Amino acid sequence: MSSPRLKVIIGLFFFFIGLGYLYFPRIVERTVIFFREVVFNDAHMALERRKWGIFFLLLSILFLYMGYCALYPVK
Repeated sequence: MSSPRLKVIIGLFFFFIGLGYLYFPRIVERTVIFFREVVFNDAHMALERRKWGIFFLLLSILFLYMGYCALYPVK
């Protein structure tokens, strides 16, 4: 990944995915219907909702940190 801004955008995307899994499962369930064959699986939504939510939140923290460090390097 070359652009720090892209890392921040990806981090925010994963952050909202993680929050969706944890707090808004019905919205994620509707999204699952649309993306069922591309990315998601109903078993993940029903059985491992918390695990996937934490995974996406941690992934978002990683990308946000990488983007922040690239945008504001230590002198």
